[in-house]
Amino acid sequence: MHFASENISAATAYKLLSSTILPRPIAFVTSMNSNGEANAAPYSFFNAMGSEPPVVVVGFQPNADGSQKDTPNNIMETREFVVNLVDEPLAAQMNICAATLPADVDEIALAKLETRPSIGVKPPRLKASPVSLECKYFSDTPLPGGGRIIIGEVLHFHLDDKVIASLDPLRIDIDALAPISRLTGSKYGRITDQFEIVRPK
Repeated sequence: MHFASENISAATAYKLLSSTILPRPIAFVTSMNSNGEANAAPYSFFNAMGSEPPVVVVGFQPNADGSQKDTPNNIMETREFVVNLVDEPLAAQMNICAATLPADVDEIALAKLETRPSIGVKPPRLKASPVSLECKYFSDTPLPGGGRIIIGEVLHFHLDDKVIASLDPLRIDIDALAPISRLTGSKYGRITDQFEIVRPK
């Protein structure tokens, strides 16, 4: 089966991307508008893209009416955000924040999320997240269909002590981290089924 992008709708392209590029990590983004009101929302068009400087990228789809979601609006206003990674205990609260809600609804309060102050940015971190990345705006690319790709430079890495296997050399215990990933529809994945292939030298 073949699909030419010029002959399919944006909805079909989204379905093809989100149903085949699997699994995808989840960025549970906390941001703040210029009035100091905090927001939390999950996005799975997300990944790490470089280490010097350390950067992450988050892709935002527009709302059904073509308007931008609160998170990219907040980031473009304040140039700051926090990416909180999601493990299974955090999944239910993350899902609450995935709902399409009015801008004046406090998702953090709605999902009963506890926060912690960040060090280098104003948006708070999520206490329950095993890893939080404080980010400042690096660059962005608006898309013709109304979406936006934002790159953030990571200023501070916050990791729960339990996920640190060793400091010298630095090793992360991915089983303790236990991130969940976005699949398609209402499906999510765990990392409990693993295999290893040693890279050739």
